[in-house]
Amino acid sequence: MRAVNEIIIHCTATRANWMEGRTVVDVVTELTRWHVEDNGWSDCGYHYVITRSGEVSTARPVERSGAHCRGRNKGSIGVTLCGGRGGQEDDVFEENYTPAQEAALRDLIGDLKDKHPEIQQVSGHNEYAAKACPCFDVKDWL
Repeated sequence: MRAVNEIIIHCTATRANWMEGRTVVDVVTELTRWHVEDNGWSDCGYHYVITRSGEVSTARPVERSGAHCRGRNKGSIGVTLCGGRGGQEDDVFEENYTPAQEAALRDLIGDLKDKHPEIQQVSGHNEYAAKACPCFDVKDWL
C-alpha cells in the first residue's frame, strides 16, 4: 500500500441535475470516460465519487496514485462531489451540494482516516490550483 497523508476534495463542475436518475456506476463510468478519452489518462483521476443523492463509489483504487491534483497525487486520496458548476472558491458547502453529500463526505473522511491513520490533512483542490474547485473552503467547512 502506498503512503497516504492527505485527502483532497474536488467537484465535477457539473450542473445539479447532471446524470439525475442514473446510478452511481453510470456516474463513475462517465467521469472515467472524460478522464480517459478527453484527457488521455489511464483511469478516472479520482479515488472516490459522491453523487447528489449521497452515494459513494470507488473510481480509482486507492492503491494507485490519483490524477486529481498536480504535484500532490503521490500521497493523497482524491474525492469528488458531483455538482459545483458555476460555484466560487468562497461559497459555503450548502450553496452547491446536498445534505446527503455532506453526510457522505463526512462519513468517507472518517472512514479513510480510520483506514489510513497517517492522514493528517484534508484540503480543497483550490488550495493548490487557481480554481474554484471544490467551490467551498474545506478548512472552514471542517
